[in-house]
Amino acid sequence: MARHTWVLGGVVGLAAILVAFAAASSGDTSAKSVTTPLETVDTTVASAEPTSAATTEPPTTSTPPTSTTVAPTSTSTTVEPTTTIDGRRFNAAAFDAVISSATVDLGDVSAGAAVIRNGEVLHAAGFGMENPLTPATSSTRFRLASVSKLLTTVAVMQLVDEGAIELDKPFAAQLDRDEPFADPRIATITVRQLLSHMSGFGAARNLYFGHAVETWQQAANTAMNGALASDPGTAYKYSNTNFCILGLLVEKVTGSPFETAIRDRVLRPLGIEAHLAPTFDSEVGDAMHNTGPGRNYMEVLGPAGGWVATPTDVAKLAAALRDDPEAAGLDQDDVDAMRVPVPVPTETPPPVNGWSYGLGLMLFGDGGWGHTGTIESTHDVVVNRPDGLTVSVLISGDRPSNTDKLLPVIDLAVAAGFAS
Repeated sequence: MARHTWVLGGVVGLAAILVAFAAASSGDTSAKSVTTPLETVDTTVASAEPTSAATTEPPTTSTPPTSTTVAPTSTSTTVEPTTTIDGRRFNAAAFDAVISSATVDLGDVSAGAAVIRNGEVLHAAGFGMENPLTPATSSTRFRLASVSKLLTTVAVMQLVDEGAIELDKPFAAQLDRDEPFADPRIATITVRQLLSHMSGFGAARNLYFGHAVETWQQAANTAMNGALASDPGTAYKYSNTNFCILGLLVEKVTGSPFETAIRDRVLRPLGIEAHLAPTFDSEVGDAMHNTGPGRNYMEVLGPAGGWVATPTDVAKLAAALRDDPEAAGLDQDDVDAMRVPVPVPTETPPPVNGWSYGLGLMLFGDGGWGHTGTIESTHDVVVNRPDGLTVSVLISGDRPSNTDKLLPVIDLAVAAGFAS
């Protein structure tokens, strides 16, 4: 399969930027690098969990790169910005060159990217192949993996703002669950602790990626019938269980199926589209993702990682949280609360490089915030950057070697796009 690359044509300094990226990818500690505490990729298996969880699943592969260089992707959309950064205009070709060099040029099946500033889509592009017969476009939809948690979080925070859900009340009382828990500590877990991964639920890797159940509702109930890994509120542990339980709570409070509630409360008001997708049999317009036989993690992740959407729509969601919370059905106080880091006790090892988690949000070390996502053949990130840009990059494939490296790729792409 031919890969796509851009000819830069006189962009000053881009060669040095690409060299810096190559150094960072090769492990050169003199180059800028960022390490994500929550979404590190285990290269032996696709997962939305940290690599500290053991696995015996076989490796997955993506289509290998070829040495053929062809014309650049013909599916980009650029809107000339009405504002600039430091007097510099946005160079879409230079931005795309960096994204392409870190993704499809290294063997990814496809990738998509979008850039938003002040509510305006500056640029959106697709790279590689949506499927074996169709090039990816700026409208191609990708698996969101754990970026999906943003959708669940917005719905929950809307319901908190409306008084239908209480953040600091045990979720079990609000779910009206009558049967006792095998582990009585589960009955004390608050909604805030679910949103911040401070509930005590473990990663449960096999539950979500080992075909142990058929649906996300079954996954939530299975976890609730098990035991906690730690006392609620005493340790941070990233777990998809938290968001599957929140999905049950959204259904209970709204009286609607989870997907319907998200579409009515989050997607439609923002004028964006997304849908829950199965692990196989994607809809027309969805990017193909190499998937091992017998997998069903998309159905099991659901509210924690089962959505697909375009990079532009993901960026619009994140940008709304920063620039126009009211459009997302929230107020500024809600977003401020989401951005408060988890109160990780001193005896608990802190997230790598000082990064933390808020309420359904990843808080990055440079002041940016958003979320990353990783599952089989999928790497994603959406970030509200300190410079005012919102950037999303969604990938079908295994490059870069882990999702951590997407943030420095974005840094390089933005630097190239606004190079004088």
